[in-house]
This record gives sequence, structure tokens and C-alpha cells, in this order.
Amino acid sequence: GGTYPNFFDAHPPFQIDGNFGCTSGIAEMLLQSHDGAIHLLPALPDAWGPSGVVTGLRAYGGFEVSFDWRDGQVRTVELRSTLGGNFRLRTPNALVTSDGRPLAEASGENPNAFFRTFSVQAPLISSSANLDEVVLPPTVLVDLPTEAGQVYRLVAQN
Repeated sequence: GGTYPNFFDAHPPFQIDGNFGCTSGIAEMLLQSHDGAIHLLPALPDAWGPSGVVTGLRAYGGFEVSFDWRDGQVRTVELRSTLGGNFRLRTPNALVTSDGRPLAEASGENPNAFFRTFSVQAPLISSSANLDEVVLPPTVLVDLPTEAGQVYRLVAQN
């Protein structure tokens, strides 16, 4: 049956997993927060065009994130911290605070307990498998200490 313009499944009976799965997948292309950091634009499709805006995405750690982008680069970020704690951010380009202060380069494990990561065993790969190498684009990884209830604004570094 496909999908309606509002992304609901177009087949009976009502399928909640399809209805929420589609929108969840779209949100994951814009923001991911499960690898120890909040990653903006991890999988932006070329078909979406050169610019866009998203508001009110929720991420681990009690963060609400809104941002816009142009040509695959994050332009501005508005971050609302509901719980406080370290905000570790991964972006395709460098950002600074709205008053021009640089952000601290991240290192080591994220001190925010909501971003604890676990070691994953290496996969077993057959010696006869013909796998293409995956090359990920470079990113910038920074930390911003936050306080509960505060809003922070970041802008692209010129």
C-alpha cells in the first residue's frame, strides 16, 4: 500500500510500527545520539536539497536540538538542556558559541552518564567475502558543559 503524505502506512490494518518507524528513520538521518555524542547530519540524503531546518529533536541526555544547514554544513544550532551535563557534539564542520568563543575539543569517554558506550566485539567476516571499504566523511567532535534549563546557541565558524 505504500505511504500517505503524512508518512502513515497506506494499508489496513493500522500498523503502528510502520507509522512510527518511518518518522524515526527520518529523524535518525538528521540526528543520532547513541554513540557517545550527538551527531548532526549523519546521513543527509542529497535528494533533500542543499539546505534545511529541523526543530525540536530530542536526544539522549535530556537535550532538545534545533538546527539548520546549507550545502551539508551545519549553520546554527539551538540547544536546550533539560538535565544539564556535558553536551558532546559531532558535526561535519566547526562551530563556535554565538559570541564567537571556541568549543573545547572532545577527548576520551563522554563524562555525561547518559552517553556511556559499551565495547562491541569485532564482527566475524568470512575470508572469501568481498567487502568494499567504508570511508566516513571527517567530522568535528566538541564538548560543551551545560546547566539544566539553559539554552545555548552555536554558529558555524567562519
